[in-house]
Amino acid sequence: MPLTTSSHPVDLSGKNAIVTGASRGIGAAVSVALAQAGARVVLVGRVKETLEEVARGLPNDPVVVVADLGDPEAPRAIFEQAKDVVGTIDVLVNNAGGGDAAGPANTLTAGQADALWALNLRGPVLLGGLVAADMAANGGGSVVSISSGLSLQGMAGVSLYSAVKGGLEAANRSLAVEWGAAGVRFNVVSPGITRTTLGSWIADDEQVQRKYLEKVPLDRIGEPEDVAAAVLFLSSPASAYVTGQALAVDGGWGTTAPSPFPAA
Repeated sequence: MPLTTSSHPVDLSGKNAIVTGASRGIGAAVSVALAQAGARVVLVGRVKETLEEVARGLPNDPVVVVADLGDPEAPRAIFEQAKDVVGTIDVLVNNAGGGDAAGPANTLTAGQADALWALNLRGPVLLGGLVAADMAANGGGSVVSISSGLSLQGMAGVSLYSAVKGGLEAANRSLAVEWGAAGVRFNVVSPGITRTTLGSWIADDEQVQRKYLEKVPLDRIGEPEDVAAAVLFLSSPASAYVTGQALAVDGGWGTTAPSPFPAA
């Protein structure tokens, strides 16, 4: 049964959606949520076998596109392949991200920085622009990008990652203005630590997780489905008057300061 709100059913029947980084974690959960709401999903990722595994569980004749969004030619290739197969694109979810540029800034290399920027910022902006122009010619659509709570929070060892995610949110605001009059909406979902491969350094370590949860009012690690539900809302008519926004899905982590008082 499609998810409903008080005034809008989340029904994407007849719509086509692209999801990058769709082979696991948040991307796979988003693909499931969109497909269950009726969309035909184009799953994009680097490994054909894992994409096909996700696709086998989806309705509505899903499509697999193998591409590395960090490649400078990938945004146009993804867009053109998706168009060739499904036609009109109604939803784009820029989920592909990550990278290995972690550690003190003096230990990082230019190559790490370039790879992180290409995957997490250049790719989503270029693909978003191509898709938005097509959406504008077909009556509008929705672009949702996955950012991170670290775009607004300082943490040692993640300066480059925080920078590119902050840049993604800044670009989102400008793109929302750029395409709003044509009916194309741009929004961001900013997860906290989520039970994925990227979040395993906290989610899989009981001691580290306990320390992290001291700052999470809802007192649990996020699940990919938590993020997928927010993406589904922003992809659907239920959010028709929402654009240029960043929605935190972090259990309250980003708005909670550590207490200066000793634990009771």
